[in-house]
Amino acid sequence: MASQKDEWSSHFGFLMAAIASAVGLGSIWRFPYLVGSYGGSAFIIMYTLLVIIVGVLGLAVEISIGRNGGTDAVHSYTAIEPKSKLFSYIGIITGFTVMTFYSLIGGWILHYLYKSITFSLSSLSSDHFGQFIASDAALYWQLIFIGLTSFVIMKGVSQGIEKYSKSMNILLFILIVAITIRSVTLPNSIEGIMFLINPDFTIFKDRSIWLMAIGQAFFSLSLGMTIMVTYGCYVPKSINIVKSSFVVAISTLFIAILMGFAIFPAVFALGFDPAGGTGLLFNVLPQVFTAMPFGGPIFAILFFIATFFAAITSTISLIEPVVARVIKISGLSRTRSTILVTIILITLSVPVAFSFGRLSHITIFGSNIFNSLDFVTDKILLPFNAIVTFILAGWFWKSNGFIKEITNQGTLKIPFQPIITWMIKVILPAIIGILLISNLKPMLLSIINQ
Repeated sequence: MASQKDEWSSHFGFLMAAIASAVGLGSIWRFPYLVGSYGGSAFIIMYTLLVIIVGVLGLAVEISIGRNGGTDAVHSYTAIEPKSKLFSYIGIITGFTVMTFYSLIGGWILHYLYKSITFSLSSLSSDHFGQFIASDAALYWQLIFIGLTSFVIMKGVSQGIEKYSKSMNILLFILIVAITIRSVTLPNSIEGIMFLINPDFTIFKDRSIWLMAIGQAFFSLSLGMTIMVTYGCYVPKSINIVKSSFVVAISTLFIAILMGFAIFPAVFALGFDPAGGTGLLFNVLPQVFTAMPFGGPIFAILFFIATFFAAITSTISLIEPVVARVIKISGLSRTRSTILVTIILITLSVPVAFSFGRLSHITIFGSNIFNSLDFVTDKILLPFNAIVTFILAGWFWKSNGFIKEITNQGTLKIPFQPIITWMIKVILPAIIGILLISNLKPMLLSIINQ
C-alpha cells in the first residue's frame, strides 16, 4: 500500500512528475496534428483558454481528491462517497485502456528512433509507415517500450517515477528548444510561423473545433484517468494544490506550443502539408528531416529522443494507478505488482498491435481496434469520468471538503472561492456534458442507421 515512503521527495519532484505525465503524447503527437488540421493559431487560442479555465480546476480537483484519500484512486473516491467505487474503477480502466494503444505508439517512436540513430531514415519509402504498423514488428517494438515503462514503475515513486521524470523533462525541454531554433531559422519558415500566430477568427464560430479543443485539454493534462488522483495520493499536505495545478497546466501548454514551433515552420519551409493528421509524426516529419539542409539526420535523432521521453513519462503515469491498486488490495510488493500488471497489459495489447495487420478485418462501428479504443476513451470515457469527478468534488464532498483541501484546511488564501465552487458544481459539468453528447451523437446515429 501507499506508505510513508511512497511520497514525492519534494514539491519540485511532484511538479516534474505531473508535468511529465501531462507533457506526453497528447502534447507531442496529438496536439501538433490537431493544430495542423483545425486552423493553426485559432485552435491554439481555443486550447489555451480552455487549459487555463478548465484544466487548472480539473487538475486541482483530481489532486485534492487524491491527497485527501492518501493511498490510491479507489480509496480516494470512496473516502468522499462510498458508492463511487465503480466510477473510480472506470477511471483506472480508462487509463489502462489508453495504455494499450499509447504503448503501441511508443513502439512506433522507438522504431523511428532506431532508424534515425542508424541513419537509415532517408532510405525509407513513402509508404514505410503503413507497411511497418501492419507488420508483426510493430508488436515487438511495443513490447520493448512496455518493458522500459515497467522498469521505471518498479523503482517506486521517488526513486522511479520522480527521478526519471525530472531528468527526462529537462532533456525533453532542451531538445525541443534546439529543434525549434533549427526549424524557425530555415529559409521560408515564416509561413509556418504565421500559421501559428495569425489566427483565422472565423474558425471561432465552429463549435466542433471548440469541442475538439476541450477534449484535447483534458487528454493532454491526463484528466479523467485517475492519474492525477493517484499522483495526488503522494502529495504532502503542505503543498499548494492550486498553484501546483497552474504550474502544471501552463508548463504543458508552453511545451505543446513550443512543439508547434518545432514542427510547422520546418513543414512549411520544406513544402509539406501541415494537415498530415495522425501520421504527421511518422509520415511527414521523417521526410522533413530528410529534406532539411545541414544537420537533418542529427535533428531527426534529437526529435525522436525527445518524443520517446515524452511518451514514456506519460505511459508511466497510465500504469501507476493500476499498480497502486494491485499493491493496495493484494499486499504484493511493488515489483511483483508491476510484473503482474505488465503481463495483463501485454496480453491486452496484442490485438491492438495487430489492428493494422493480422486483425485489420475486425472493425467496431467501421473502425479498427486501435481507432475504436481511441474513440471510446477520448470521446466518451474521459469526459464521462471528468463529469463524475467534478460532481463528486462539488456535491458529495461534505463540509465543503474541496475548498478545505485546496486551502490546506484554511491556512492558504485562495481568491474567488464562491466562483470556483460554482464552476465545479455547475458550469464545468455542463460544458463537458455538452462535449460528451456531441461525441456520442455520431455513434448513436450509426447504430440507428444500421
